[in-house]
Amino acid sequence: MIARGITGHRIGESHRKAKLTDSQVREMRRQREELGRSYGWLAKRFDCGESTVRDIVKYKTRYNA
Repeated sequence: MIARGITGHRIGESHRKAKLTDSQVREMRRQREELGRSYGWLAKRFDCGESTVRDIVKYKTRYNA
């Protein structure tokens, strides 16, 4: 199933530019909340930028994951 937002556009891992799966996003948030991992550590672990990690764990992006 393709996830779509209220405007009809693809969201989450079904977006064509998504590099992280929804399960990776959930794992990233879990490690930040439960284990207190730093943005830098998570960025290296998930092969993305620190600003991406920050936006994900603060629910600025990928809020539906």
